[in-house]
Amino acid sequence: MNFGQAFLLLFALAKFVDAGGDETPKLRGLKTTIHKSQYYVNSYSENLGVCTGAMCGVWGDPHVLTCDGLGYDCNAVGLFTVMKNFLYNIQAQFINVNSVEMGKVLGWGNYPRATYTTNIAIKNEQNPDIPIMQFGFPEFIEESGLPLEEHGCFINFQYRPELAGHIPQAVDDVEACRIQCEETDGCVKFHFCTGSKNCHLAGEDGVLSQTPSGYSRTVAGEVGLCGHPLKYEGRGEDDDAKAYMIGNDIRYEEWGVCPLLYYEDGILQDISNKEHLDYIYGDANSPTYVQIYDRNKLKIVTTTDEGNKSEIMLEAAGQGPGQLFGCHFNLFVCLPQEEQDAFENSGSLGLLGTPDGNSQNDWMDVTGNVLTLPTEQDTKSIGTRGKEAYEYCIANWCVSQDDSFIVPPKNATYDDIKCLHEDYVPVEERECAYSHHYIEQHCENDSPILQHQCEVECCVGNCDGIELIINEISNLKTHSVEDSDTIYDTTVEDDICVDGDYAGTGETVCPSSPSIVKVTKHSADLPDNSPIIYGITFPDSADDNHGKEVSFHVAHPFGESADAYVRYEKKVGLYANDPACEKELGMAAGCDADSTKITVGCIEYPGVPAFALVDVYFAGSSVSGSDEVQKCCQPEDYDGVGVVKYSFKIECECPGGAVE
Repeated sequence: MNFGQAFLLLFALAKFVDAGGDETPKLRGLKTTIHKSQYYVNSYSENLGVCTGAMCGVWGDPHVLTCDGLGYDCNAVGLFTVMKNFLYNIQAQFINVNSVEMGKVLGWGNYPRATYTTNIAIKNEQNPDIPIMQFGFPEFIEESGLPLEEHGCFINFQYRPELAGHIPQAVDDVEACRIQCEETDGCVKFHFCTGSKNCHLAGEDGVLSQTPSGYSRTVAGEVGLCGHPLKYEGRGEDDDAKAYMIGNDIRYEEWGVCPLLYYEDGILQDISNKEHLDYIYGDANSPTYVQIYDRNKLKIVTTTDEGNKSEIMLEAAGQGPGQLFGCHFNLFVCLPQEEQDAFENSGSLGLLGTPDGNSQNDWMDVTGNVLTLPTEQDTKSIGTRGKEAYEYCIANWCVSQDDSFIVPPKNATYDDIKCLHEDYVPVEERECAYSHHYIEQHCENDSPILQHQCEVECCVGNCDGIELIINEISNLKTHSVEDSDTIYDTTVEDDICVDGDYAGTGETVCPSSPSIVKVTKHSADLPDNSPIIYGITFPDSADDNHGKEVSFHVAHPFGESADAYVRYEKKVGLYANDPACEKELGMAAGCDADSTKITVGCIEYPGVPAFALVDVYFAGSSVSGSDEVQKCCQPEDYDGVGVVKYSFKIECECPGGAVE
C-alpha cells in the first residue's frame, strides 16, 4: 500500500453521533447519513496530513466547501480571494474550461460556461521571510477555443447519410475515429459521439447537420482536418522547460500529466529535476515546507507562530494539457484546532468563509459584514440559486490589481486574468459533453451537497473521473446535509403535486388526447380518482445509441402506508431492454413530490407508437388481494398480508407531440 492509498484509507471513516450519543463510524457525505438526528458538520476535528482542525476546500469547476459545511459553486472567470485571515492570504485564478467550442466562434449563444482553478498563490501573513508561493499550469491556447485534440472539428454536428453498410463501433476518442475512417474504403467524413463513444462514418455525400437536441456532445469533421491533435504549447516554451510533470496518480490511470510551474515572490523556479517525494521548498525538518506526494499532490505544511501545524493540499487534476477537461487544481486547507478561538474571533474573509461553526454567516462582503444566503423557497420558482452564488463571487471576492500578488502567465498582464462579468448560464441550460438525461442518471445517487457538483463536472466531460474525486472529497471533508447549506443551480421542474392533486397523469399530460396510460390487467379495482401513474415526462434521447424512454412517479392509492414494487425494463442501447425493479417500503398514500422517479425503456416496433409495459404491486395491511410479488423484486415476507398487482401500458409520446 503506497502513501496515497494509506492516506485515503486513514480518513475513509468519520465519526457521527447517533441519537443516543454513541460514536459510530459512518462514511461521510453519503445519503445514508441524511436522516441522522445529529452529525458533525462544523468541526475542528477533521484531518489533513499532519493537521487536525477545520477543513475548507475549492475543487472542480470550482465547487466551494467552507469550513462550516456551506457548499456553493463559483463558476466565474478571474482572480479571487480564496481565504484571508491572520495566517494565510490565498488567491486563485479561475479560467474557462476548454470547451468554449465552435459555437462561440460562429456567434451562437448557450455555449458552456464552466471554470476551474489554474493558478494558486499563498502568502504567509505571520512570517514575511517565507516567500509568496505560486503554483500554476501554463495556458494552452488554440484560436478556435477548441480542445487541442479537436482542432479543425465541428462540435454538436453529425453527417447524414452515413456510409452504406457501416455499423458504428465504439472507439476511444476523436483521433481513433479519424483513423478508422482513413482505414475504411469510401470514408472521408466522420462524427464521434461522447456518450456512446460510437464512431460514425460518411462518404462524399455526407451532409453536415446539427445533432438533435438533448444528445451527448458530438465531434464531426473531414479526415484531413479533424482528429489530428495539436501539440500542446504554453505561452512560453522556456517556462514549460522549468516545469515538473505532475500527475499520473495510480488512481487516475486515464488522466494526464500536467506541467507544474512554481514561483517564489514572483520569480519562476526551475523544478524540472524534481522527483516524486522531493521537496520543492524546505525539507522535512523545516517549519514550512512543500513536498510532492501521491504523484499528483503537493503537501504544503506551515508551522504557526504558536508552534502548531497547518496543512494545505494542492491536487493536480484533469485529463492533461489542452484537453476538454484540462489541467487544474483542487485545493484543501486545514486550520489547526489548537488555534480555533483565534480563527473564530479574529475574522476570516474570502470564498471559504469564516470558520466559526456557523454556516449561515459564511457569505460576507470585503469588510466582513454578513450577507443573507438565498434560500430554496426564495428561488424555487425561477431557479436562480446558482446565479446568486455566481454574483456573490463576482461582487465580493474579485482581486483588484493593487491587491493581486499572482503572476500572470507569460506574455499576459493583469487585464488578461482579472474578473470577467459574463452572463450566468445554469447547468441545465448548457450544452454538455453528455446529455442532461445521462448526467441526471449518473449523479442521482450522490449525496445532496455533491449531486449538483457531480452534474456540473459531468457536463464538462468529467463523468469518468467524478466518482474518484467525490470519494476523495467525502473522505477529507465533512458535508452538511442541511438544505440551507447548499447553494447551487436549481432545476425548475414541473410540480407533480399541485395543492395535493396529481399532475402529469395519463389523462392530463397530453392535451386534447385520450389517456396515454391504460390498465391492461388488475387483481383489484382502482380506487376512484386516485391515479397510480403520475408526473409523466418524456426524457430527451441520451445519444445516438439510446432509445426512447418515459419517466413517471407511482402513487399509493390506499388509505394506509404500503410497500410498493415496480417491475419494468431499463433501456439498453437503441432498442434492447433489461428487466429492473424498484421498491419503496412504507409508502404513504397520496401524491408525494419526493417519491422516486422511474425511467422505463420503451418498446418500439415499425409503424406502432412506442410504449412501455409496467407492473406495479402494493403490499400491506390496507391492501386487499392475493397476488404474489414477482421474485425479481426481492419482496419482503407478505404471508397473510394483502398484495395487489396492476399492469399498465404507457405511451412514450403524446399524439402530435404536444406536452402539457
